[in-house]
Amino acid sequence: MEIKSFIKDLSENVFTDTPKELLSNETDYMELEEWTSMTAFTMISYFSSEYGKKLLLPELLQAHTIGDLYKIING
Repeated sequence: MEIKSFIKDLSENVFTDTPKELLSNETDYMELEEWTSMTAFTMISYFSSEYGKKLLLPELLQAHTIGDLYKIING
């Protein structure tokens, strides 16, 4: 999967209230207005169901950008 597809998926399924143009591989997703603890759990669940990747909360919190998340999911 390419980073553009990954960002599109996040935009459509996790960060639905954030304008798509604000999302890039360099976006610090925890700085987004809609980031909450519930968003974190949504993301963990989404990655598990869509990508088959069990992402632990510490991993999620150590990643700072969407690009970091992409590396974890594809690693």
